Amino acid sequence: MPRLALVLVARFALVYGLLVWLCASVPVYAWIESAASRVADAGLRERAMESRALELERRGDAFVYVYDLRVGAISRTLEHPYHKHAFVLVLYLALVLATPKLGARDLASAALGGGAVVFLLCVAMLMSDVERWEIDALAAAGYPGAPGPFPVSLGFIEGLHRTAAAGLLPVILWTFFAASRAGGRVRTRRATASA
Repeated sequence: MPRLALVLVARFALVYGLLVWLCASVPVYAWIESAASRVADAGLRERAMESRALELERRGDAFVYVYDLRVGAISRTLEHPYHKHAFVLVLYLALVLATPKLGARDLASAALGGGAVVFLLCVAMLMSDVERWEIDALAAAGYPGAPGPFPVSLGFIEGLHRTAAAGLLPVILWTFFAASRAGGRVRTRRATASA
């Protein structure tokens, strides 16, 4: 492995380790999951004879998703320990921060723009969990084949989430960004050399 590659891997490992330590020391994951819960809650389907609400609650030292569901005569409050979907965002930010020679503009656009896209991926993974909770709860109550809590199907996201492939998406996103940035530098050098 070339020395530069080893340096980049070591740099990423250090940044990622520091971010994970920060997330373990301060409830960063819970803050991100709380924000994701609010976004997912805003997308829940509300119709006649149906109501749904999602919230992340603190219970002592732990956090719990609380999902209140009412479909017709069926009313349930489902509680699930929170899952750190936000690790995907932390992974992405570590990639951004570990990348050398990023100017302030590239760093800001990658962190904010790419970070927003990856945050929405975290929201989509949470939404796929909520969809599964509701489908299972309604099937157990004798109401199979319910349309689901969201206006769109989340089967694709559920597949990514269950196989942990969603963790690869930030890496792929960052690879495209870094490649397009490197390609732009090569074209600029060629144009300067030919002039």
